[in-house]
Amino acid sequence: MSNLERVVYINHAIKTKGFVTRKEVADRFEVHIDTVKRDIEYMRDFLSAPIKYRQSVGGYVYETPFDMLFDSLEDAVLYYIFVKRLSDSFKLNGLSYIPVISQEILANIATYIPANFDEIMDNISYDSSDIDCMDLKDFRNILESFMMKRCVEISYINADGERSTRVVEPLKLMNYLGKWYLIAFCRTKKALRVFLISRFTSSRLTDSAFEYPVTRKELDEYIDGSFGMFKSETSTEAVIRVFEPAYYYVRNQIWHKNQKVKDCVIDGKKCLEITLPVGDRDKEILARVLSYSPDSEIVSPPALREKWLERIRTLYEKFCKK
Repeated sequence: MSNLERVVYINHAIKTKGFVTRKEVADRFEVHIDTVKRDIEYMRDFLSAPIKYRQSVGGYVYETPFDMLFDSLEDAVLYYIFVKRLSDSFKLNGLSYIPVISQEILANIATYIPANFDEIMDNISYDSSDIDCMDLKDFRNILESFMMKRCVEISYINADGERSTRVVEPLKLMNYLGKWYLIAFCRTKKALRVFLISRFTSSRLTDSAFEYPVTRKELDEYIDGSFGMFKSETSTEAVIRVFEPAYYYVRNQIWHKNQKVKDCVIDGKKCLEITLPVGDRDKEILARVLSYSPDSEIVSPPALREKWLERIRTLYEKFCKK
């Protein structure tokens, strides 16, 4: 018997009838009443549940509204398996590492899981085939920067192989399509910029405090402003069409939260027409559309369509005219 099952029951009883007694739980699960006491202490200390004994009802209540992370045993099992397998799939220096998931956190979650669910782990896996090599020190510098509000100096190589040294004010750490990115205010460019962490050649925390306040609204607008991680100051609406059979892969995908999707039939083939904002840093959208070739097409704007056609011409000239 897992303490999770009792904790889930205690939470459910309080929410449905307003209170629960230790005897009720002990009788239901055939455990000693002291075991239930430890469950309640566990909820209070580890889950920060506002649970308290109330004399007037003769049982335990929540002093303030409370939503438990897991409302069922199955929720906890699925959460643990997902987090554990995700953590296993990211390696830094040969060790499983995701900055927000420590082994201590995983161990605490594991205390919820009954032993008979262990075999499920062998049936579920997570494989990210496109993982960058990164230095753990870079993550630590960024996290410390968040806490201390101090700048980080980075040596960086961009997508064109150009090297630069920048002083940045880290604002947000994001994982996008399996890669870690830093959104920061760049003092060199005097603007928000996105940096792929695997392209850092070095980083160090400086003594310089943040100077350029960026509001949450400005940061959110920058992140959500256009398709992909490579943001632009301006964006325009692009129209993409994806035909059968790629249509069936794409129809349930969300490329951008503000996308508009329309089903249509062109020349007897099902087609998904996607309209979404795209900035002038358009390499990502070009790569995405080309990845679904020959069943995808950039319809507009004309300049973006021409770039897409030029990529196709270049590929043809390079590989088909030999």
